[in-house]
Amino acid sequence: MDDDFDKWVEKMPTWLVVVLGVMLAVLFIWGFTYSYTKSHARDSDPRYTIGYVTGTDYVIGPSSHSVAFFTYTVGDSTYHESSSGDVAEDCTRCLVKYAATDPHNLEFFNKICIPDEVHTAPAQGWTTPPFEVPDQVLH
Repeated sequence: MDDDFDKWVEKMPTWLVVVLGVMLAVLFIWGFTYSYTKSHARDSDPRYTIGYVTGTDYVIGPSSHSVAFFTYTVGDSTYHESSSGDVAEDCTRCLVKYAATDPHNLEFFNKICIPDEVHTAPAQGWTTPPFEVPDQVLH
């Protein structure tokens, strides 16, 4: 079996190996840069709001996991999203952190419930939540 692979590699043109290598490198760099840019935008000018849990499910497959479905509102727009992970028990409202310039750029904190005394969030969200939140969430 290894002989067949070695023969196949020997027949492959050098230019094809170079092109495929460059394409993989570009894809890797793009993915890393895209992820960093999104988290930087969310952390440089964050807003916080209430995510209303609308349902949960469990996905079965190679990477089985729980999924929480939720909605949140920014300005006049309501967004419907999902996030991996279990929601804290008896929690129907969780904290959502999003980039002020892009409400689709978000992080859903499924273990941080909104206290009952907090009824609504401002239309453009809070710059800091009006309740105690662990420091790693805010920074």
